[in-house]
Amino acid sequence: MKRADKKPRRPINLWRWATLILIGLGLGTGIWFTVKVLTPYHDPTIATTTSAPETGQPAFSVHLTKRQVNRIVDYYLNDYLKDSDIKYSLTVGDQAVLGGHFKFFGATIKFQLLFDPLVRSNGDVELKAKKLNIGSLPVPISYVLNYVGHSYKLPKWVKLNSSKETVVLKLSKFKLQNKMQIKATKIDLPNDAIDFSVYLPQK
Repeated sequence: MKRADKKPRRPINLWRWATLILIGLGLGTGIWFTVKVLTPYHDPTIATTTSAPETGQPAFSVHLTKRQVNRIVDYYLNDYLKDSDIKYSLTVGDQAVLGGHFKFFGATIKFQLLFDPLVRSNGDVELKAKKLNIGSLPVPISYVLNYVGHSYKLPKWVKLNSSKETVVLKLSKFKLQNKMQIKATKIDLPNDAIDFSVYLPQK
């Protein structure tokens, strides 16, 4: 008896498989990005903001206006971000304003995040987010802070907590090149008064 003829194999549809692979990669990337951004950003060192203030008296005090602070911050960020692809700004007016951009459903969105500054007892500055200027998009503040925390190049002494919607400038961890330290003593934006104490390095 003759063996039954084998059914011819169906040709492999390369375009179909390529399409499935691309869809899988796209879904995987989208899931990863969503988890990365929506996971609350919390720097583990944020809990150490109650370090003891400097002992002894400050060497001198510095009194600045908002315009002077903006010039200093602008100079610092231009140097700090010169090799970074993502740029942002921090300016001081009636409130402290963090300006930049983030990705939202594939689109690049510009934003301005407004903060109220508070001087902590140890001389650090806490910025509490109050308002997000972003047009008509219903994007929560925590989402933008998540994106900033995960995607922006931030100095080590800047600590961000998206769940509390705060940014802490840990001046107690910031040292000038000559090892001197600065502590905030007063921030009164309506009266254009921003004061710092400067401490000499301990021997």
